[in-house]
Amino acid sequence: ITYVSYYHHNTANFRRQTGASCSGSTIKRSSNGSEAGAVDRMASISCKCKWCGKEGGLSVCQQCKLVDYCGRECQAEDWRAGHKILCSRVPKAVKKAKGKIESFALSSYTTNNVGTFMVTAAEARRGEIIEEHEAQDLCWNAMEMEKGSTEKLLEIIRALDHFPLSTEAWGMLGHFYQYEVTSHDAKKKKCSVAALPMYDNAIICARKLNPTWTEDRSEELPWGELGNRPYLRSLHERSLALKNSGKRNEAIAQAKKIMRLNPNDNQGIRQLLCTWFLEARDTEGCTNLLRKYGTNGETSLAYTDVLLQYLRWKKDDAVENEVKQALYVALKANAFVPDLLGVEGIEKDDEDPDYSHGGLEDAMNYVIGSQKLWGKYDEYINWIKSQKYDGGKVPSEVDLVDLLKSGIKFQMTCIHTDLDGNDTKESTLSGTQKRSRCIGCALEDFHWPRRLNRPHESSSDILLHNNDFDEAGWRKTKYTHVEEVPYWRIFLRFYEEDAENNDDSREELLSSVQSEHNRQDRYEARAVSSLKCKECNSPGRFCALDNDCTEFYCSKSCMKNFLQESEPTYFDLQSTTLKVHASSDCSIHTVRLDDAFRIAGEHMPNLNSVDIFINQDYVLKDDYSVEENSRNLFLSPNALKQFLEKTRTKLISFTFRLDDCCWEELKRMTDRCRSLLSLGTMPNLKKLDLTNFGFDDVSTLILCISTGLQVLNLDYVKMGAMLEWSTSEMDALVNKLSQLTVLVSLSLADSAIADRHLTVLLPNLHSIRCLGVSGRFGTNGMCEATTSDSQLTDLGLKAIADNCPKILSLDVNYQCKITITGIRALLRKCPAIVEFEAGEVSIGPQHLAEILRTPKKLLLFLFGSIGFRAPNPHDQLAIQNAVQATKGRVVVCTVSGGRVPVNLSPEHKRNQDESMAKVERADEQQYDPMICNKWDGIL
Repeated sequence: ITYVSYYHHNTANFRRQTGASCSGSTIKRSSNGSEAGAVDRMASISCKCKWCGKEGGLSVCQQCKLVDYCGRECQAEDWRAGHKILCSRVPKAVKKAKGKIESFALSSYTTNNVGTFMVTAAEARRGEIIEEHEAQDLCWNAMEMEKGSTEKLLEIIRALDHFPLSTEAWGMLGHFYQYEVTSHDAKKKKCSVAALPMYDNAIICARKLNPTWTEDRSEELPWGELGNRPYLRSLHERSLALKNSGKRNEAIAQAKKIMRLNPNDNQGIRQLLCTWFLEARDTEGCTNLLRKYGTNGETSLAYTDVLLQYLRWKKDDAVENEVKQALYVALKANAFVPDLLGVEGIEKDDEDPDYSHGGLEDAMNYVIGSQKLWGKYDEYINWIKSQKYDGGKVPSEVDLVDLLKSGIKFQMTCIHTDLDGNDTKESTLSGTQKRSRCIGCALEDFHWPRRLNRPHESSSDILLHNNDFDEAGWRKTKYTHVEEVPYWRIFLRFYEEDAENNDDSREELLSSVQSEHNRQDRYEARAVSSLKCKECNSPGRFCALDNDCTEFYCSKSCMKNFLQESEPTYFDLQSTTLKVHASSDCSIHTVRLDDAFRIAGEHMPNLNSVDIFINQDYVLKDDYSVEENSRNLFLSPNALKQFLEKTRTKLISFTFRLDDCCWEELKRMTDRCRSLLSLGTMPNLKKLDLTNFGFDDVSTLILCISTGLQVLNLDYVKMGAMLEWSTSEMDALVNKLSQLTVLVSLSLADSAIADRHLTVLLPNLHSIRCLGVSGRFGTNGMCEATTSDSQLTDLGLKAIADNCPKILSLDVNYQCKITITGIRALLRKCPAIVEFEAGEVSIGPQHLAEILRTPKKLLLFLFGSIGFRAPNPHDQLAIQNAVQATKGRVVVCTVSGGRVPVNLSPEHKRNQDESMAKVERADEQQYDPMICNKWDGIL
């Protein structure tokens, strides 16, 4: 879970221009007609009239002091447009809610017993307060509304009125005052001062509802428990408000308390604290914080550490080499920062708060947010820039090739062409010769030039993979065409030391596979309970599933030989997740899940999730393969059964995904899937994924499903000897799924689900946000069906629209009976949808623009084709015009051609790339064991 609040993306970036608070006030004028008296004249021309945008000659609202107007007429217009809500209704609502806080009595509200899992200690004792959770739902609605809008403010007021002790509502109201009332930095301090009482009320409410959350509490409040988050968010926002109000020492004290409550720091508090420490010249506090948490590739932390080491060097507490090493780490995190330091006039786009870590936008965001800090250290900025070309602009040819092979991210300006010598360009590339660092290296069609397997010859072509996202691909240049490589001496000095602990520093290693008998003898020959490191006999931390045995290592330094394998299979005994991915690229040919389950069950005290993927190469045997190169999977029913029984109360997530065609072999290895039955009795299990498993009967599958699941993925599950679902089997499954009332995400690809099943099922699934009901993959646009009624139609879409108006993702690929009429009706009723896939539907060009415009938050739309003909230039133009109408927000894809290329303006292209990045992040998050809604923290 990244540093993202639900109701804003990044508080350092986030200021929206909107209304303020003023109860029917007017602008007073002096006798000569000028605005005077109770009105504060704004001297700064950076402020604008809130209504017309005029600069200069402004007067501030005499009550709230937060917004400016150029005159009485603009103020009256803004008042009628909704400004009166802030000035009239908000103060009254706040006064009313505060009165109810003081007279709070639990007996006045409805409570419901919710057990003890993933709830606060107070909720476990008294039960959840129904009104509090209903108010939280109103807050969720407000978070999805336009930032700074009157509608959003009214929803917050409704939440406070419904439950006056709603910590989330008070925190959102404080956030509204702090960031959404006005966008002018000139008012930042006043807005923060106005926000502080709201955050104070939020904290008071949280502590009244949770008596153990006292000011001096020392026990942790984990971010992973959702009930803790509103309180932690309010504490976080209060620290920022204190800092913006000029109370830096109080802000630091507040931030320290947050770190004590949430030491994992899912909110990014350490980034703020490090900067604040250095502003206060507290180098010791900054040092201790960085020593505890490290920089972890974060731009802010990495460059803060560089400044810290520089200050230590100037005080003779460090040597210059330590400063250079810190700069090396910072340059790896973001190489754009040094050129921006000390530059005036850098502006960020407040309407565009998202950015890619390590990119230019990330650098700009950091530099703007730390201007006050860096403004005090001009000599340090000059030192950084002096390192840029220390030793010349270009390293030797041998050193340059070494840097490319190292996989370090650095920039190189040169004249370059494609591999055929065409497309000559002169530009700055972010290049590498390390396969694992190439963008797209995991794709099946990734091309690896064979000449890179040979040593580089002097004066020959230098090949590199350009990792710039928009122009990724292979390029070649000559050493004589290289113009500059900034900071090459820093990179060259430290990359070899860094490579000693780098998982990607591998050469191909060949190993043989011993027999199962020999492996078992070797494994049993030592005491498993000791877990001694193979190399140094220290206590083991990492378990490596090697080809001929299962070994333990105390550190990655000791296991560096094993890490030379391609995608080695190992797991950390201190981790919360048992992760074993046996992919087609893995050079470990024997995967022993028996050992993994046995060791994880006994020696992973923090275990709460399982993530396993098995490629078909480990299960299906090829009679023509050489025996020593064949792949093997060892899994016994007892090992799996005992593991699940031992971890029955610990597991939150269980993911066991198979490649295609593996179901019969896994049935044998799992006693016809009966080893999985403990899954259905796990009280805390929230996520279950059994992709591509096969079951003899639906009863066994149903017994594996617990009613507390929030995520269930049964894609491509096969049923019976014929590997197909019957109608009665689908009916039985739907009856079971109807009991999963807290389900957030459900995926049933290639099942026999029909319209009538959705009509029965969905009214019970009020929390569903992601739904996948794709059909069976066919060829040439023809769908296959297991039964006559196994295909969804527009009636199925209607059932989804009627029962799931808040759905975010919907996959109805390969459902041939769905039409454009059903899609248009669904999109009108599901305004929150961001991802829609209907890969068998042909859409006329006249309908596409309407479809893309209807859901205001749509990011991705996938369909079959334009009409029932081959695409032509007219169709391409229709798609382009439709995408342009959304300002590039919607990414359009077809089931056969992938992402449709469109010509867009630079601004719209950025919107398009950002939408695609959000979709990709959501796809990654769906495999996070702690995230049930893959869009959490993204939208």
